[in-house]
Amino acid sequence: MERWNNADTTLLCAALLFLAAVGFKILYPESILSEGFLFVTEAAMVGGIADWFAVTALFKKPLGFPFHTAILPNRRKEFVEASQTMVQQEFFSRRTLFKKIDNIDLLPMLINYLEQPETKHFLLSEILAALQKYISSSDTESQAKFLANKLRRELENIPVQKIIDDGGNWIKSTGKDTELFVALIKRLKETAAKDETRQKLQGVLEKFAAEKTQSMGAFSLLMAGLAQALNFVNFEEAAEIMQVQLVKLLGELEKDSPIQRRILGECRLKLSALAETSDFKKLIERLQIDLIANLPLAETLETALSKFKQQILAVELNEFSPVAQDSKTLGAIFTENLLALYDEFITNLKSESAIKKSVEKFLGELTARATIYAQPLVGKVAKSALNQMTDEQLNSLVYDKAETDFVWIRMNGSIVGSIIGLIIFLLIKIIS
Repeated sequence: MERWNNADTTLLCAALLFLAAVGFKILYPESILSEGFLFVTEAAMVGGIADWFAVTALFKKPLGFPFHTAILPNRRKEFVEASQTMVQQEFFSRRTLFKKIDNIDLLPMLINYLEQPETKHFLLSEILAALQKYISSSDTESQAKFLANKLRRELENIPVQKIIDDGGNWIKSTGKDTELFVALIKRLKETAAKDETRQKLQGVLEKFAAEKTQSMGAFSLLMAGLAQALNFVNFEEAAEIMQVQLVKLLGELEKDSPIQRRILGECRLKLSALAETSDFKKLIERLQIDLIANLPLAETLETALSKFKQQILAVELNEFSPVAQDSKTLGAIFTENLLALYDEFITNLKSESAIKKSVEKFLGELTARATIYAQPLVGKVAKSALNQMTDEQLNSLVYDKAETDFVWIRMNGSIVGSIIGLIIFLLIKIIS
């Protein structure tokens, strides 16, 4: 408003022409041309001054004139409230904002943002920092006790029949029954091949013979003594033969053979029948209770949780990189899995239609809610900004936005004034 512009130039020209017209009128008082020239320039100057006054009166008091001037400063409150309403309801109306949002495809923008290395590092760092903060404040002892109690309840709730069935199925499917059978046969074979076994067999035979001799008659007893005296009955040799045959039999049972499969099948049938008895089930139930009660679950879990806590708290940002397989720590494995999960999430976000629809719906709802809450805030921000301006700043803000129009209003005052003055002068002359 303080700068010289074309309207000022126009008004100055009108004033100079008016002065020139006054001079011509003095020199040629009877000339109709000098009279018309004066009339037109006077009207042009008055129109320019009037429009200058009108435009200036919007922002300040022209020449100190106090009545209905400085309209914008005097109506500052109404102007600010009107501007707030215009910004909030016209420029940023909900319909306008929702229409703009509908035309924006937010998902590709989100994916592109998430794929940037800086974003990836920032998000994973924040996740890791939050996790470390939570873990550092956690009480491993109470957590271990809680998990141990929960695990004990779960183990106690396992039905005995399920334990028997699952155990039997596991033994059959893995061939552990055959391994146990062969191991037992090997142990028996080693025992059978010892001298102590042969001596025990000999002792059994001698004891058996002595018992039979006591129950025999006189003649039978005489014949038995004669056979023993003539060495017809040699318990040592008999025991040795029995030992050799026993070792041979155990050797057949040790390897895959028909007799092994037959004996193993018989054992399986006997064990299956045994598993159906109530006494066996009670035994398994008792073992289950005793084993669960004696398991050091709390101590083991506390040790594991403490180790996990130490490893996670030791993780640093530079560990977000491939680590050699043989030197991986728990923290390195954790960060590696965290990276893998992040990459998998972005891959699914690109390819899985269900995930894409869910995320798009979420983004749409989130943006819509943010828009609903932010729309009144826009008007409040505009109002706050306008209230913080001085009168001069507010005048400059409005004037600068329409300076060209204000200049043309003033120029049009001089132009239109001169045209109207010419028309009035001609009408006066015609009528007179």
